[in-house]
Amino acid sequence: MVPLVVRILIATIGSAGDVHPFLGVAEDLRRRGHEVAMLVNPHFEARVRAVGIDYFPLGTEDDLLRVLHSPRLANQRQSPYLVIEALFNNSIEPSYAAMQDVVKAWKPDAILRHHIFPTARWVGEEHKIPVFTAVLAPAMLFAPSEPMIFRSHVPVWFQKALSRPLKTAGKYAMRWYVDRPVNQVRSKLGLGPMRDVLYRESHEGERVLGLWSRHYRGPREDDPKQSQICGYCFFDRARGDKDAVLEPALERFLSKAEERGRPAIVFTLGTTIVHHAREFYEIAVRACREIDRPCVLLTGKDEAGPASARGAEDVCVVNYAAHSLVMPRCAASVHHAGAGSASQAMRSGKPSVAVPFVNDEFDIAHRMENLGVSAYLPASKLARVERGARSLATALSEVTTNPAFANRARELGQLIRVENGAATAAAAIESSIG
Repeated sequence: MVPLVVRILIATIGSAGDVHPFLGVAEDLRRRGHEVAMLVNPHFEARVRAVGIDYFPLGTEDDLLRVLHSPRLANQRQSPYLVIEALFNNSIEPSYAAMQDVVKAWKPDAILRHHIFPTARWVGEEHKIPVFTAVLAPAMLFAPSEPMIFRSHVPVWFQKALSRPLKTAGKYAMRWYVDRPVNQVRSKLGLGPMRDVLYRESHEGERVLGLWSRHYRGPREDDPKQSQICGYCFFDRARGDKDAVLEPALERFLSKAEERGRPAIVFTLGTTIVHHAREFYEIAVRACREIDRPCVLLTGKDEAGPASARGAEDVCVVNYAAHSLVMPRCAASVHHAGAGSASQAMRSGKPSVAVPFVNDEFDIAHRMENLGVSAYLPASKLARVERGARSLATALSEVTTNPAFANRARELGQLIRVENGAATAAAAIESSIG
């Protein structure tokens, strides 16, 4: 029997893509009458408070921005090491201290944490508080029977054929890059050593909640026994608005394109890769003009976009627009295959072109390609403007003219829209607290 009011602390680290799904769950838990607080970087304080959730700071905003603005983040060879440094080498001790402070001051009855926030589990177990682990992408469950695609310069067939030995090699590498620095800090904190930290943390907890649709990737026999696939947890009110709305200029642009029977193409690089776009938006404009489509550029910054967009009637440049509102209005989307942007693209019921840059984006992009809802075009193919524009135009022409893409995207979108991942995750937490 769940108590009338339960205090649930949500702890997450990372970019907006790592925070927004937890805000979705937090809102549902609050609607159920529970007290909810979030321990998160100050960059997201306004969004947390805007939905009526208590807020506790984790680190400084500069800590996050330093990682987001680092050129290493968009380099597929260097990005994994930057992420490991940020999440493990540099944040274990301060995040452990922050968790201890919040647990002692706020006294939660349960903790929901991102699997890349290991100290939340350690502190929860120390204080005998139930801990629920959320995983945002299937690749991060590291299922032995499931191949993972993590590089664009290594042939896909090779990564699939040698999946098991590659995973074994990766595990040994992570013992050096992750386990070693983590255990140095654990020793300072008076905690015993751990092995295979990265893999273990995605499998530990009262429940392991997969926050993606089972129509995207269903349960597998070698998933953790206590795991449950809940569905996507959507939240895209990045400005903290109570209700997301489109800017009037964007609304007029989309309506005009629809009236002409040539809906626009929307381009987004989420909240991380957008800082390293380089010529991406120039390529976008050229590709759309080649196929005679207007385009919407979500630049993430208050700037005019590429020179070719200035004063152009066929281009609309905006800092931000809720994906849930703009993607369904467009013929297709082009995104970097981040977990948040990709889920919104599938939810929209429109086909897309996935342009992965780093890390698990390659795995997400290939899964979407295998589902028949997206074309796959790694960012390395866009290294040169003219050649990149031709490649992107070809991919966009395929997904907007081949009815197979439109039909499959519509079917998957309908399935995803009837799910409520946030409610399922909240119910799973409730049912395990007694």
